[in-house]
Amino acid sequence: MTTVPKLPESPVSGQMLTLERQKLFEWVYTTEPSVVIETGGGSEGGGSTFCIVEALRKLKEEGKCMDSVFHTCDVNNYSARNFYLFHPDYKDFINFFTGTSENFISQLLANDTIPDFIFFDGPEDPTLNLNDFLKLDAVVKSGCKFAMHDWETVPRIFDGGLSIKAKEVRPYLENLETWTIEEQLSGLGDEWPNEQEPQSVGLVYSRKL
Repeated sequence: MTTVPKLPESPVSGQMLTLERQKLFEWVYTTEPSVVIETGGGSEGGGSTFCIVEALRKLKEEGKCMDSVFHTCDVNNYSARNFYLFHPDYKDFINFFTGTSENFISQLLANDTIPDFIFFDGPEDPTLNLNDFLKLDAVVKSGCKFAMHDWETVPRIFDGGLSIKAKEVRPYLENLETWTIEEQLSGLGDEWPNEQEPQSVGLVYSRKL
C-alpha cells in the first residue's frame, strides 16, 4: 500500500478545506498521472492548484512522473501565474491558461493534449461544466481520473451552502456505466468511512472504466 505524505501548508491563499486538500493531494499522488488539467484554479492558486502541483513535485522528487505536466485554467489567475511560473520547484511543469474553461479545453484537445487526471472547480454554471466533461469524456482513456469540488447539489450540513456547479454533470456521471466513483466527501456527514463528520462542501473522485 502506498504511503501518502502529508500535504504541506500552502504558501499562498486559496479555497478548499483541510480534508479536501489532503484528499486531492492523495488522489494525484497515488495516480502518478502524466497529464493533469484543472479548471477553476482561482486567482491565488493556494487551494486545488497547490494540492496538485505539490503532489507532482513530490513524485518528481522520488524519481517518478518526470515528464508529467499540469495545465490549469482560470479567468483571473494572474497572481497564481506570478507565483508558480517563477517558483523553482514548480515552474518547469505547470502551464497557465487565462480564460474560460471552454476555450482552455478546446485548445488542449486541438493540440492532442489528453489528460489522465481531471479536476473541475469552475464557475456555478452547471451546463458549462457538463459540456466540459462531455468534451473530455469523448477522448480520455480507461483509467483516467475525474475529481470535482462542490459536488453536492443539496444544502450542505458543513456550511448550509447550496451549489449548482455539479447539478448536471453529477447525475450524468452517476448514471454512466463507463465511470465508477472511487471515493467521495459529501459534506453531509457519516456517509463515507473517511468522513465521520462533515468536513467538506462536496468532493468526488471517479475513474473511467
